[in-house]
Amino acid sequence: MEQPKANRREVQKAETRILILESARKLFETQEYDRVTIRGVAALARIGLGTIYKHFPNKLSMLAAAFSDDLKNLYKEAMGTVPDNQSFQAQFIHISKRFFIFYTTHYSLSRAYLSHLFFYEREWLDEINAFDDTYAQKLAELILAAQDRGEINPEKDNHILALALMSHYFFVLANCFLRDKMTDPDQLAALLGTLVEQTLL
Repeated sequence: MEQPKANRREVQKAETRILILESARKLFETQEYDRVTIRGVAALARIGLGTIYKHFPNKLSMLAAAFSDDLKNLYKEAMGTVPDNQSFQAQFIHISKRFFIFYTTHYSLSRAYLSHLFFYEREWLDEINAFDDTYAQKLAELILAAQDRGEINPEKDNHILALALMSHYFFVLANCFLRDKMTDPDQLAALLGTLVEQTLL
């Protein structure tokens, strides 16, 4: 049975969005942010400028959309491979390292994502903040399970502890990856592990 026209348009719109963001990622990966242009993205994607503007009003919104999509995909992949039979600390490092591997493998793209984070439009900041809230809630659930197993002091507030651990993750990302330009995911994970160990004592 042939798809209704409205459904076909929605599918085509989604496919075009994916094509635009894939092309944008390639340019942000190989060029400085200031050198990337919407015209360049359009040329690489082989679509018209007007089509891009129907999806994204400017270059920064394109970058933010790509980052938001990558965060969600990385989270889904990381959570889908969390080992059930390991300690909470091992689980948290497993999740964090998946992000570190992505950031260090896609170094220029990731630096563009993170260095422009505070300039994103409200729409994208709200989406990324919602992602962070979802992640914090999942960490709190993993901490609670670890408290039930006797790994973590049950008197610790699992939600506050989740936020504290996320702050350690962001510290390593900002200071070691962005500022010090460290590109070894194992080293980043080891530094985070040291901070986590001290927090869980």
